[in-house]
Amino acid sequence: MKKLTIVFLTVLTILVSCKKDKDKTPVPKSRTLSYEVAGNFTGTFFISYTTASGGTTNNQITALPWKKEITYADNVTAAIIALTGNGGTAGQKVTLVIKRGGTQVGTPIEVVANSFGAFSEGAPVIVF
Repeated sequence: MKKLTIVFLTVLTILVSCKKDKDKTPVPKSRTLSYEVAGNFTGTFFISYTTASGGTTNNQITALPWKKEITYADNVTAAIIALTGNGGTAGQKVTLVIKRGGTQVGTPIEVVANSFGAFSEGAPVIVF
């Protein structure tokens, strides 16, 4: 029993005396997002996205490719983007690439116009 107690106290002492590794503090992720849209859609095309201050705006896109880079304020907790189009031709495509701090987030989102020449697609939310 005395031997078991000594082993237990030794292990406990080792575990308690180990300090946390402060070098493994996570690096803050960039608050800059870049949206890149390309494709051959010829209809009326709108993009809705979170603004730098956390509001939402809608822009009509008149030509592709389109690019927007936004650095979000510290109080913004998440960002979204949605693509909507109509009046195009069935099968026309739009591709959205999102980059965070210059690094691509996930896989590109490809949207294909339906038989009415329309589409509506939202990208996954980016959380800060």
